[in-house]
Amino acid sequence: MIKKIAALLTAGIFFIMPNFAFAEEIPTETEIVDEPFNEPTKENPQPEEKIPTLDPSYHDLPTYEEGEEPPKPAEELPPVEEVEGLEFLVYHQDGVMAFAIIADHEKYKLQPVIARGQIPGRATVSQMNAPDAIATINASYFDKSGVIYGNTKIDGVTVSTTYFVRSAIGINADGSTIFGRQLYRGVLQFNGNEVVIGGVNCERGKDNVIVYNAWNGATTGTNNSGVELIVRNGTVENILWGKGSNTIPPDGYVVSAHGTAAEIFKSVYDGDLMNFEEDYINVEHGADFNEAIHILSAGPTLVKNGEIYVTAEAEQFPADIKNGRAPRSAVGITEYGDYIFAVVDGRQAHSKGCTLTEWAQILRNNFGAVQAINLDGGGSTELFFKGSLINSPSDGRERLIGDALTILRK
Repeated sequence: MIKKIAALLTAGIFFIMPNFAFAEEIPTETEIVDEPFNEPTKENPQPEEKIPTLDPSYHDLPTYEEGEEPPKPAEELPPVEEVEGLEFLVYHQDGVMAFAIIADHEKYKLQPVIARGQIPGRATVSQMNAPDAIATINASYFDKSGVIYGNTKIDGVTVSTTYFVRSAIGINADGSTIFGRQLYRGVLQFNGNEVVIGGVNCERGKDNVIVYNAWNGATTGTNNSGVELIVRNGTVENILWGKGSNTIPPDGYVVSAHGTAAEIFKSVYDGDLMNFEEDYINVEHGADFNEAIHILSAGPTLVKNGEIYVTAEAEQFPADIKNGRAPRSAVGITEYGDYIFAVVDGRQAHSKGCTLTEWAQILRNNFGAVQAINLDGGGSTELFFKGSLINSPSDGRERLIGDALTILRK
């Protein structure tokens, strides 16, 4: 722990009391611009079933059990002891308040959590904060149905994919992490053919092929156009033409094809072999994401190899996210490989939020990040620590979101 405190002091953090840290001022600029909590609009040349988008003003009230009170920011912050391998840091300068949890990677592990255990579906961060969780933070962009706009893998199984090249964190079996911009490529191989799919557990577009697995829920949720093939153990077990929303086998997947993309499957029969290969490609030629057991993407990159490195332009984020000041969330690591969960409040009297560059500066200079990516922000920004809500959500209440990232004891 002494090595970490020395590094943080070098980075400009001054300890006022054991559980708090305050840091030097950073420059501020630009007016507050609302950051939507859906994926930026993309060009999809073949919409058949409309890809859902969110009105940035859309807010749902979360539901609570009878007698259950919505969580409120902690008035007395949870204690942190060095022996736990945890640090709790607070940044409060020039009208900006941010919080960070740092967890020893040798004592703790990271685990993505999907709202309600499937796509679609949404839940609050408190609902995804397990009783044994040390910390939980909101994660990827999503739409109002809960479809996640980001490449996501849990326990070696693809949960969702995106059309965009986006920044991601990969988590290996030994707890080590990978950071980089990556894209997903899935290929079906059968009867001498190769078909590149449009994605996993996402809306099926016109003339497109989508693979659905158990993370999508009980059925594919598609309409009756095209064909769906039930595949288990590498073998086609059933082929259903003109019938949608078919049952997904828990130990297999469904290939769903529409329009011209469905034509190639006319040569497939029950009992034929089908191979499904997936590749998570690191476009920056770094470590192999395919080795990661968990992957979570959002973006843009904020800190890379200890340098401020904001990739909002390369990742095609719109101006309000690229330039606006807003509440924001991030995940990163220190030079020792320890995990960082961080949030900054915004759109409130006590904190006006940050631009992406300002956020990157706080993460690197004040929270010790050498790698960090931005997560969904705005009203989605929330951080729970030891069962307490640490920050103040800008909506004035918790927002229903698609997924989260949590820290658990090993």
